[in-house]
Amino acid sequence: MNRNTPARRRPGRRVAVAAGLVLALGLGAAAQASAAPHTAGAPVSASAPSTALSDSGASLSGRQMVRVLKSLLPKGAKISDEQSQEGYAALVWDDGRGKSMIGVNAQDDMGDVMDGLMGCEGEYIECQALTLADGTQVKRAKRASEKGGSAVVWLVDTLHPDGRRVIVQEVNSSAEGGPVTRPKPPLTLDRLQTIALDSRWAG
Repeated sequence: MNRNTPARRRPGRRVAVAAGLVLALGLGAAAQASAAPHTAGAPVSASAPSTALSDSGASLSGRQMVRVLKSLLPKGAKISDEQSQEGYAALVWDDGRGKSMIGVNAQDDMGDVMDGLMGCEGEYIECQALTLADGTQVKRAKRASEKGGSAVVWLVDTLHPDGRRVIVQEVNSSAEGGPVTRPKPPLTLDRLQTIALDSRWAG
């Protein structure tokens, strides 16, 4: 699919920021490709999320994103290393059985950008793609870390009929590229899906 057609230009301005966010979350090649503007000779750096917030298309501030994420996680765990910006939040969650990075990325107006990309193409340990009764597309997946090492990433990617996209992921490490801290991530895919589908991400 050609991302440089005129029809893609308008959402592409917003997804320049989304590219930085999905890279920061380590969401995998398919998610990165869906968010990144494909401009020859201009690779996207994965070193840090973008700071050009005004075009993110996100409805929640970073502080709001962190607050909502915390409210949706099981109680009683220690939370540290919070990171956030508009449309993005991540933290390290430790229930006493090992640290886990949990992150969420919320984007608006992603319907055209994600057209045809909510399936299970790509290298996954497990993947299920489904459509809910209200038309929301959901991808539930487990994959190996793409940053080396033996960490695994579990994620739920949701795309609502109005174009709102919410991705929640967790890793069995305090960072995807870091050493494994527990045998598997702490939350089930069902729990991640509940978090991703929560109405509060809409603002």
